[in-house]
Amino acid sequence: MRHIHQLTRSYFTISLLALMLIVGFSGMGFADTGKVDLNAATSKELQQLPGIGKGLAKRIVDYRTSNGPFKNVEELMQVKGIGKKTFAKMKERLALGDTAEVVASQ
Repeated sequence: MRHIHQLTRSYFTISLLALMLIVGFSGMGFADTGKVDLNAATSKELQQLPGIGKGLAKRIVDYRTSNGPFKNVEELMQVKGIGKKTFAKMKERLALGDTAEVVASQ
């Protein structure tokens, strides 16, 4: 009987850890496709994009804070320091979350 309790406790612990990992990763600013969600990504997550360093990531977050969520990925070129060449490098990795869809529909 004691062996069953230990086994049950082990399964419970493993399940709890798996659930914590899933919940932890679900809040990240990455869309299901592995793309970076411009409307949810943190500065650190934005730095995963090609050509985006710490300073440029901060400007993206500041722009989003001042102007609201991005309505389309091309709006990213409104951020100082992101031109056509930089945008072209990262375009395939960009996504917009639900926030932008809500704003666009208003």
